[in-house]
This record gives sequence, C-alpha cells and structure tokens, in this order.
Amino acid sequence: MKLGGRSDSKHPKPDILQYALHLISRAEQFSAGLLLKLQKKGYSRADAEAVIGELSVTGMLDDARYARLWLGLRIKHRSASPRELLSAICGKGLKRDIASAALKEALDECGDTAGSHELALLRRFIAKNGLGELTAANLRKRLRFEGFSPEVLDCLADE
Repeated sequence: MKLGGRSDSKHPKPDILQYALHLISRAEQFSAGLLLKLQKKGYSRADAEAVIGELSVTGMLDDARYARLWLGLRIKHRSASPRELLSAICGKGLKRDIASAALKEALDECGDTAGSHELALLRRFIAKNGLGELTAANLRKRLRFEGFSPEVLDCLADE
C-alpha cells in the first residue's frame, strides 16, 4: 500500500504505511499523535487517516492500550493526582472517554490489595504537595477534587 508517497530525488519519502509501522515499532502510538507525526512528515491527512484506520482494525494501533500503558507508568513513578493524569493524557489528544476508562482500569489494577496503585499514588501526592498539615475534612475534600476515589480515601483514613 503506497498512499501519498512522493519521491524526492535526494531523499525519497518512505511509503506511509511503512513509516507508520516504523513509528509503531519504536514506541506505542495513539491515533491523534500518529496522525500529527504522519502529517509533519508530509503525508496528506486523508492518506494518514486511511493508514490509521487500517492499523486500528488490525489492532496494531490501539488508543486504549496506549492510554493504559502511559497512565500505568505515571501512576507507578509519579506523584500526580488522577485529575492531573487525566488532563495530561487528554492534552496529548486522546479522547476523554478512552482516557477515563484507562485511568479507572489502571487505578483498579491491584497486587495483593484492591486499589493498591491508587493508594500509593495518593500517598506520593500528599507528600509532594505538603497536604499532611490539612485537617482530615479539608484533606478529604481536596483529594476528592483531585479525583481520588472515596474507597481509597477510606483506606487512608483507616491507617
């Protein structure tokens, strides 16, 4: 499939499908990000959307998988709130419904204890933002605003 490929005598442009596969082989991609990369390389929007559709159908490009992986890494290694994480990934161009579902799934993943990832994230968030000085009621209110679940806040209160 050679969509929109143009040749330049000095630097021939790779076939759009091959270029998209090259990007996917280097790192997980998502539709909006891949579309921008393909357009930046000089391919038409129509050709890029066609390739993205084909790659999505085959499962090689999956926005939900990208969101789960991206969020999972940040939950394990950063101290952001669920609200900040959702805002960051939506800011990349991912659809909010896909991002929200992926965030819920990433926070619900557990080792031995249900919500253990969210609880660890909560502890890091409190420490990073110096929220330990707040009253219990104000802390709970702030953490709910930041998107932490009532269940994980109950676990924190029980400690």
